[in-house]
Amino acid sequence: MGLSLGSARAHGSGLMAALRTALTLVLAGVALGLTALNGCAGRGDKKPVAVQPTIQRDVPQMLRGTVGSMSSFRGIEPVLVSGIGIVVGLNGTGGDLLPDSVKATIEREMGLRGIGTAESDNAPGIAGKSPGELLRDPNIAVVLVQAAIAPGSPDDATFDVAVKALNATSLEGGVLWSTDLRLGYAATFGTVATKIIGRAEGPIFINPFADGVRSTSEVTRTSGRILDGGAVTDPLGIELVLDNQSHTLARSVVSAINSRFPPGPGDRHKTARGRSGESIELRIPGRFRDDPETFLNLIRFLRVDQSIPEETSLSLVEAMQANPEMADVLAWSVEGVGNKSLPFIRKIYDSPETLTRLAALRTGARLGDPVAAQYLADLARNGSQSIQTDAIRLLAKIDAGPKVDLTLKALMSDDDMLVRVAAYEALATRAERAQLGRLASWQASNRDPTAERLKPRHLEVLAKSNLPSGTIQGVRRRLLPGGFFLDVVDSNQPMIYVTQQRQPRIVLFGSSMNLTKPLTMSAWGDRFLLTTQANQSVARIFYMPAKSGRPITTSVDGHVAAVVEILARQATRDEPSSGMSMSYSDIVGVLYEMQRAGGVVADFTTESDRLRALLLAAESSLETRERPETAKDREVMILSPKRGVLPSVSDEPAPVDVPKIVPIVPPTKGK
Repeated sequence: MGLSLGSARAHGSGLMAALRTALTLVLAGVALGLTALNGCAGRGDKKPVAVQPTIQRDVPQMLRGTVGSMSSFRGIEPVLVSGIGIVVGLNGTGGDLLPDSVKATIEREMGLRGIGTAESDNAPGIAGKSPGELLRDPNIAVVLVQAAIAPGSPDDATFDVAVKALNATSLEGGVLWSTDLRLGYAATFGTVATKIIGRAEGPIFINPFADGVRSTSEVTRTSGRILDGGAVTDPLGIELVLDNQSHTLARSVVSAINSRFPPGPGDRHKTARGRSGESIELRIPGRFRDDPETFLNLIRFLRVDQSIPEETSLSLVEAMQANPEMADVLAWSVEGVGNKSLPFIRKIYDSPETLTRLAALRTGARLGDPVAAQYLADLARNGSQSIQTDAIRLLAKIDAGPKVDLTLKALMSDDDMLVRVAAYEALATRAERAQLGRLASWQASNRDPTAERLKPRHLEVLAKSNLPSGTIQGVRRRLLPGGFFLDVVDSNQPMIYVTQQRQPRIVLFGSSMNLTKPLTMSAWGDRFLLTTQANQSVARIFYMPAKSGRPITTSVDGHVAAVVEILARQATRDEPSSGMSMSYSDIVGVLYEMQRAGGVVADFTTESDRLRALLLAAESSLETRERPETAKDREVMILSPKRGVLPSVSDEPAPVDVPKIVPIVPPTKGK
């Protein structure tokens, strides 16, 4: 055998060691196999992870990187608000029966306001009367109140309000008590009430004429409006939602917006505030209070990357030249760059392409570029009507010295009444801005520590309320007792222009507009009479107010402005003939009848009825709406007509895009 016992033992021990090693490897392999099996079983128990696909919008190359190319707006539709209110001061035309649901609603509201209790014992007109007795009073009526609030309207933003009688044959002479306005349609007591976001009050304006209608008999007296009678009390914000969630991108968008639109005078918050990786809250700055559409367009086409403004402006302007059909859209991005884009946009003010040239000039005007003024002045004088009026509106925005004012003053004698009105509106805007500057300078120079310091918004209201004579703009304004403006402007084309939206105004084109002689005119079934004689310089007025029944007679200078002032002046107990105490609506009616009777040789024009169209647009947008506040207090409101909800003031369809100015009667001169 050749093996010794020692070698055999050694060989055996080596074999055993090899067997132990092999067994260890086998066991290790089994353990690995079991671990793998357990791992497979564990993966089967896990829920699948949802992967959100990245949204990539199909937009032109030059618009990539803009806010609108990567996000969407929420809450930019006009908001319908409604309420049920009480109108007082009628001429015995109210107090009719009401539906039980409406009666219960308004009686409950009166009770909450203390009417019929000891608190109202000293209130004139309602003392000692219960809510039920008041509702039967012929001088009181219940009305449906509705309005369309512009998207993003800030605190105290004002708007026009429509009213419709529910138990009266006429709203003439009426004044609406303060009424809460809730989201959606007006609901009666017992139904779900939506949030209060506004209020309305003030004298009711009843249109004494309809667009193109020659007879006042065709105009309803049961519907009217309160010009600038609504105010926002709880603003609804605008939400910007990113297509793809990203905290980094959201921060970049917020930074870009706040850099381009920092808070201005009176603004209490930043323009943009991030709420999450996909949601941004927007607030409209005060300087865009009356023009939210422009602000939203600037945000939509604002470029997020603002690190190279000059290069961005150059490439955008070159794209406007190469693609005239996109010039308007690209111009918003140019304006979003700000004043650093002016050296580039100026190069195409005289572009041979009309679309490119007009887009460039609009951008320059909105940026306040005085260089654009000379080009716009040429278009205002020589362009087609639509281009003329557009250029005139843009000239109102540019502080380019007295040459602009002189150009606009000349256009107030244009043969075309649309051009005349546009020139007046532009000059009035420039006059208000100049007056605001004077008031702000006066306040800043007043070192009296006890003097009251007015807020920017209050200064703005004061500046609009009184425009002195002798200014370069040539617009003289007085605030009359009825809460409306009387403006007198120089023009060789006599015209009377009255507004039907926002701040009520009567504008006389021609500082020497006098009544014709001789003249005899009447209105309201001879309750108002006005006469002039060929050999006298004064006009005699007889007026029988429907409420008092006591006749008023007076004489006044034959100038139309003097007649308007005496009609608006509030009569006193000591001098009952010192004024007629007429409302804006009544005075417009007198002027209309005066013009129709040949009492003044002038065109008569007004704005089209845009309020009804706005209400219809707001109604069409009623849907589930998320209010962009914090995640905790965000609320969802379902707005749709249902039982217990009153219908809209607007019962018939109306076009949204309607002309702004319409002649009431065939003009005596011009177009």
